[in-house]
Amino acid sequence: MLAPVAVAPLGLRLVPLSARRARKLLRAARLLQPFGAVLVIASFLVPAGRWAALLAAGWLAVCAIAGLAGASELVESRSIAPGHLLPAAAVGFLAVGAGWLVAARGGISLGYSAPIVELTAVHFHYAGFAATVMAALAFEALRDRSSRLRGICAAAGMLVVLGTPVTATGIATGTAALTVIGPFLLAAGILTNAALTGFLIAPRQRVAGARWLLTISSAAVVVPMLLGVDYALARVLPVPALDLRTMAIVHGDLNAVLYSLLGLAGWAMA
Repeated sequence: MLAPVAVAPLGLRLVPLSARRARKLLRAARLLQPFGAVLVIASFLVPAGRWAALLAAGWLAVCAIAGLAGASELVESRSIAPGHLLPAAAVGFLAVGAGWLVAARGGISLGYSAPIVELTAVHFHYAGFAATVMAALAFEALRDRSSRLRGICAAAGMLVVLGTPVTATGIATGTAALTVIGPFLLAAGILTNAALTGFLIAPRQRVAGARWLLTISSAAVVVPMLLGVDYALARVLPVPALDLRTMAIVHGDLNAVLYSLLGLAGWAMA
């Protein structure tokens, strides 16, 4: 519920779409976001089933409009350059996450256990939407830096875009290779963006709150991402790792609150 109430509105305000029609659609999604958030909360106040899914579908409608804005960005710009692809992918991931949320609240298993369906919804709201928005913002913030730095930032963003669905697919299918490759790609992309933000972007911010929030966010993501890689390895190799419930509490909450929420708040201040 933190995503539709706080993380998504911050991200929708900040996502750097540039095409005219894309921005109009994004504006519509921002206007409807509070109504969608209320419906998500309501969906958790009733038992999982038809009515809960119907309520959560209100959030899916909001996110679908945002996803259309991303598609419009690519069509209007006729480009898949990082400056267009990263923000488009971010809102696309949000729509995917909302779809999985409807399935979770509806008790629709899709062939998987209930926790996997719900955690997939969470995964696309945070690792997908929030992390990719921040990757897009970092790329925009480094426009005046060297082409080498911008290339590194673009590559890191693309790793996030690629790693998010690969990780979800690995968890959903249990495929050993994807189970390991996805988290490695995602961790490499997010940690690289965090390093660029913490060391290069945050110190240049004139507003002290923005500097602190971006720095805290960049530092806070290190441990949960390493735990994510460790958890992925433990599913195919005999290495120690946290169980799923503890991972959801530690890895999930640190990423949700300290990395995503504080990070987007820092970008909003910046």
